[in-house]
Amino acid sequence: MGKAKNKKLEVAKKEVKTRIKNPKLIDRRRKEIIEGAIKVFAAKGFHSATVREIADAAGLTMGSMYNYIRSKEDIIYIVYQYITKILRDEVTDAIAGLSDPKERLKVALRQNLNTIYEYQDIVMFIYKASTFLDKESLHEVLAKETEYMELFENLLRDYFKGMAVDETRIRLAADLLAYIPVIMTFRRWSLRRRFESMDMVMKGIHDFILHGIEFIPGGWMGLEKQEGEKT
Repeated sequence: MGKAKNKKLEVAKKEVKTRIKNPKLIDRRRKEIIEGAIKVFAAKGFHSATVREIADAAGLTMGSMYNYIRSKEDIIYIVYQYITKILRDEVTDAIAGLSDPKERLKVALRQNLNTIYEYQDIVMFIYKASTFLDKESLHEVLAKETEYMELFENLLRDYFKGMAVDETRIRLAADLLAYIPVIMTFRRWSLRRRFESMDMVMKGIHDFILHGIEFIPGGWMGLEKQEGEKT
């Protein structure tokens, strides 16, 4: 099969303006705003929530709030930035120092499961709120998401190094590996009711994904024999 080109989204970097110069303070306050916003949006919905209510939930005054964001739409964008960075960084940190490709992939999958479960309220929020992003913010978010997907693509390429693997299918597999764990967010009430523990659910998802990967030779990933390899 021919290799498909993986086109990146080329967008100008969006910046949420702030009057504050201290990066650590900006990060701390925006985390408080994110946590407050998620509580308010969950209770009242995006349109009914007010910036004042979000400021109160974050423990900030209105004046202080506007030092860090300009609108409710800005809040959605910084939530996306926040969770995408956490997902990418925690997987990267977890596999740092590991050299075996199979172990790297297993650890990355396990860490991704743990992080999505830990931040499930934020994951649920961004899926509900994505329709309220403006076009510029949406394009920037998709570009950041592509970087997250490329992390899993590279792990899979290392995993199957030396074998002819369809590049398009590698990219599809990366999406599946990254986002199958999101079922823990969308189905969490049902999963908690039907299974003994979420640890059992996470282990089941982890094993399911790895089992699927091991079926790849001759299977849906379209592995092909190297030229000259004897049958």
